Amino acid sequence: MVKYTKLVIGIDQSYTKTGIAVACDGKLMKVSSIKFKSSETKSDKRKKVASMLVSIIAKNSWKAQEVIIICERIRTFSFGMSKGKSKGFMNVNYIKTTGALIGIIVDIASSHNIKVYSVDTRSWKSKVLGSSKGPTEDKKLEAVNFIKKLGFKVDNDDDAADAGCIALYGFIKESDQKLNKEE
Repeated sequence: MVKYTKLVIGIDQSYTKTGIAVACDGKLMKVSSIKFKSSETKSDKRKKVASMLVSIIAKNSWKAQEVIIICERIRTFSFGMSKGKSKGFMNVNYIKTTGALIGIIVDIASSHNIKVYSVDTRSWKSKVLGSSKGPTEDKKLEAVNFIKKLGFKVDNDDDAADAGCIALYGFIKESDQKLNKEE
């Protein structure tokens, strides 16, 4: 029995902590994160993400006519400043390992016939939060406060909050979305 038209799984992937959220027909249903303190290797961390994603798909995918996953796009360039200088291009190792993490997400989704898209951080922040330039003191708090106002306990877990915002981005008018299909 289908309950929803569209279900979006939003993922803010990283090797420190991966945020994962579920939104159905524009309403956030679940916001959480996978903590990796007990994981020793990046491979172990990818296995945890895969296991959580399989579990979420099994519990939720039958509830909707359309299911998609949106993850955060790999950054290749940092616009931030460090010691007065532009941070420039991201570390090659970061790009490779994050690509591997996205690869496991795409592979799990593919095995369940689910499409995966990626979105640039600035795009989802500007459409969901109204701006991609949060207060300079702590840019991460804007998403946390937004998700808290929706009734989710995220403490200061910016990864979970970001995943919630990414899931909601899937319900922005399609002509305003900037999604790239991942394969």
